[in-house]
Amino acid sequence: MTRVPLPGSLRALRLLSALLLAPLAALHAADSVESATPAPATKPTSAGVLAKYHKVLAAAKEAPPAPGGIICIGSSHMEFWKSVAEDLAPLTIHNYGIGGSRMPDAADLFVEHLAIPFKPRAVILYEGSNDLSGGSTPEDVLASFRKLHGKLHAALPDARLYVLGIVPSPGKRFEKIADIRKTNALLRTECEAQPWMKFIDTTTPLIGSDGQPKTECFIPGNIHMLPAGYAVWKSVIAPVVIPAEKPFEFPRP
Repeated sequence: MTRVPLPGSLRALRLLSALLLAPLAALHAADSVESATPAPATKPTSAGVLAKYHKVLAAAKEAPPAPGGIICIGSSHMEFWKSVAEDLAPLTIHNYGIGGSRMPDAADLFVEHLAIPFKPRAVILYEGSNDLSGGSTPEDVLASFRKLHGKLHAALPDARLYVLGIVPSPGKRFEKIADIRKTNALLRTECEAQPWMKFIDTTTPLIGSDGQPKTECFIPGNIHMLPAGYAVWKSVIAPVVIPAEKPFEFPRP
């Protein structure tokens, strides 16, 4: 078949159309590749953590804390801080720690239901160790923390948030000390960007001069702390939290 030459104006129009459509085609191809790439999976909250959470939440609703107190949320290191009210006296403290939890649990459940509804003036948070042990990256922990503090500040813009550094538990968990330190650095930098957040280094004081976790601070063969470990926590947390919060403390009945 003999090809009939196109008029100059028509050829120019087709060339212009091709140039305009090429970027759209490339964008569509990129979207197709992106949609074919699965998003990172978020490990669901375990049944054990959920059971503890519902139990703690029911107790908190049955005897709700008065607005204006300080609420502690986090994993087992927070849950087992049984001396927290004494260690941070005269502050009014309510400890809603839940063993086995991770930062996404604190972001999706604890801050929304164990903190915000009770209108605390401050929240003390401990999470991160279970995240890293379970394979999460420091960046994963930071992303969940950003979600958490965003929710808290949106609901209670005057509330303060104290964030504790990750406990350097002995054994297999200490093999991730590099990730622990990186996570702490990310959390510290995030906290320093806002005047209402404060990172407290509770990691370094639990490591001895030999670079290993202080054995006297941990239950033998266990990741959890002895009273000596919580005495270390008190020594670094109380000098930060008590002076900052005591002016806002209301008279006890």
